[in-house]
Amino acid sequence: MLRRAPIPGLDTQRVKGERMLKTSHLLSQHLLSIVTIMLIGASPATAEVWTLEKSTQRALDGSPEQQEALAGIAVRKSELQQAGAWPNPTVSLRTQNRLGIDDGAGGYNLDQLTISQPLPVWRLQQQKDVAKKQLSAEEASADQSLLNMQGDIARLYYALQFNHEKLLLAEQRQKFTDTIVDSHSKKRSQIVRYINPLDRHRIELLDETAHRGLLTARAAYTETLQLFRFRLQLDGQADIQLPAMLAATAPLALSTLRERLDESSASMKQMQYQVETGQANIALERARRFNDPELSLVHERDILAGRRQSFQGLMLSMSVPLWDRNEGNIARAEAETMRSESRLQITRRNHLAQLEQNHLQLTNLLEQARTFKKQMIEPAEHLLKLTRKSYAVGEVNSLNLIDAYNSYFDALNSKLNLIYRSNLAATELHQAVGDPSVYSAEPEVQQ
Repeated sequence: MLRRAPIPGLDTQRVKGERMLKTSHLLSQHLLSIVTIMLIGASPATAEVWTLEKSTQRALDGSPEQQEALAGIAVRKSELQQAGAWPNPTVSLRTQNRLGIDDGAGGYNLDQLTISQPLPVWRLQQQKDVAKKQLSAEEASADQSLLNMQGDIARLYYALQFNHEKLLLAEQRQKFTDTIVDSHSKKRSQIVRYINPLDRHRIELLDETAHRGLLTARAAYTETLQLFRFRLQLDGQADIQLPAMLAATAPLALSTLRERLDESSASMKQMQYQVETGQANIALERARRFNDPELSLVHERDILAGRRQSFQGLMLSMSVPLWDRNEGNIARAEAETMRSESRLQITRRNHLAQLEQNHLQLTNLLEQARTFKKQMIEPAEHLLKLTRKSYAVGEVNSLNLIDAYNSYFDALNSKLNLIYRSNLAATELHQAVGDPSVYSAEPEVQQ
């Protein structure tokens, strides 16, 4: 056997070349690590998670609804300030030529100065009471407007969360059907299994149904996301990251919510202040049966004892209600007060009915959600795993697989519906209670 003789210097050059290649490879890896670190450092920060509290605060900041409510309060404050103002005095001057005729001097002379001041001794306090009650009612109306905005944002936020979860579930459906279709089209083992064409068509139809469901879910999420961005005045390219949708927290006891309804309900306060405004308005109309008495200071000049002299006097004027006793306005104020009282009773009755209904609905939904995973999702998931294994070896046909598939994903979809409905029921319950502060709490336990 012939061996090739080594060429002098060739081995040394080969070793040097290998060392240079190794060094260049290490250098390239080092440079790649540096570039990767720079790219990671330059990458945008993680998208901020949008919670319900943050979304509500964003919608309220500088909103025209809030500006309208503040402007309404400013109007009522101005009316309260004006209600306590005294009427302006009246100054009367009289010039005539009577003195010049009497003493023969001739010409015109200022012979009378009258200063009159109305005295609102009966109506001023009643006016202020009416203005104070109207201000309180306007403040309660602003709280109710805030509560309505919070309710609208909460419904939109939960709809966005729900559509996002539905999109994730649709992607999970699509991934499952793609796996089944791939198992039909690719030979992953040496075992050749005959697949009934009817089974193949069923699986393909199932895959197409999942694909169309994914398109529908993506369109619904995109539409809701666009509305969410528009409502919160967000940039169209802003990244929106949502937390996992959680079931609502358990409500307080019904008796506690009833007490809160009477104490802190914005709409109930508004109606109560309207009743008190009507009562104060009755007192005001009764005070207006008499016009404001008018006190006048009179300074005159006349010819007395053969010469011109000045003299002063006081005059008090007041009306006597013989014909007009303001009875029509008093009756109108009493009727408006009765109407406000009736509206208060109707509002309280409706709020109590809504409160009890929403409380019962929320309690039932939370009770179903509490046991749904163990009694529905876990058995359906176990059935799907067993059916999939049996289908892979030909023990069952596609009908059994599709039935197990539908049972599992329908259970997941039902769970999402339960969670979403519980959040809506909690929102309606908060609206029935009428206390804006109840929106400050976030769900604490993930279901």
